[in-house]
Amino acid sequence: MKEKIYNDPDIGEVRFRKTSRSRRINLRVHPSRGISVSIPWFMRYDDGMRFYLQKRDWVRSVLARQKERQDSAEQAGFAIPPLHDGVVVSTLLSRITFVRDTPAAARQDGRLRISISTETIEDVQDTGRLFLSPDRPVSEKTVRYPDNAPAEGSEALSEILRNALLKILRDEAKTLLPARFALLASRYGFRYGTVTIKHNVSNWGSCSTRGNINLNLNLIRLPEPVCDYVLLHEMAHLRHPDHGGDFHDLLERLCADNMSRLSALGDPYVTEIIRLAGKSRAARPWSHVLETQVKKFRLV
Repeated sequence: MKEKIYNDPDIGEVRFRKTSRSRRINLRVHPSRGISVSIPWFMRYDDGMRFYLQKRDWVRSVLARQKERQDSAEQAGFAIPPLHDGVVVSTLLSRITFVRDTPAAARQDGRLRISISTETIEDVQDTGRLFLSPDRPVSEKTVRYPDNAPAEGSEALSEILRNALLKILRDEAKTLLPARFALLASRYGFRYGTVTIKHNVSNWGSCSTRGNINLNLNLIRLPEPVCDYVLLHEMAHLRHPDHGGDFHDLLERLCADNMSRLSALGDPYVTEIIRLAGKSRAARPWSHVLETQVKKFRLV
């Protein structure tokens, strides 16, 4: 596959890719992977450029709709906003606050020094709480960055802080998700290979033909019932690798039982899922409601 990049002065970067798999020119506008034009091997890049320019107004409209959905998701807490001083991100385990420090926090050599401190908010062994929730994290984490960092609101600063956030999400995901998958697999009698935490930009998880499970580190940001749904989805693929009727029937049974288990733990979010499932007219209400909840969230 060959690739060329065109920097549109109004829209930004557009990737033109030649591929033998394409039979016609395809234009895609993805919220995280950007704008790409796939060109059949036997055609010229100029053909792809002409096609793009003809569709330029359509690209603008798609980008506008995507921004509107992103802004709405950020306001509802389903997406991570641009990171800067004072932004708070919640996970199943922690509340993460970003703080710009005083000039004294910067090294004399001018290099950036980012520190992460952790403080316990609640000891669940003492309180007896049996569920995890982004609304009630068990620890407070503070990401401090020096005053010589890029300006507030800049993409450069947001990218630096995004890398710090991804490190936290990955560490927390490695701590929680494999253990949670093992718990569910033991309850429902599933055998599997390994559980690997990845940073994917297009899916929440996957199951290989060898029974190995890949889980997105962003799962740590989801409410417990929704996170469990993704784990159960991949677990069901251990028996049914496709998305046929048998797969969906199994997933529905797993979701129903897991929601029954969670309902006894006191999480108010579970109560809302139960209410929505009771109102649903879908053939498989638990799967339908939980899948709808997953789709509200945006990957970092």
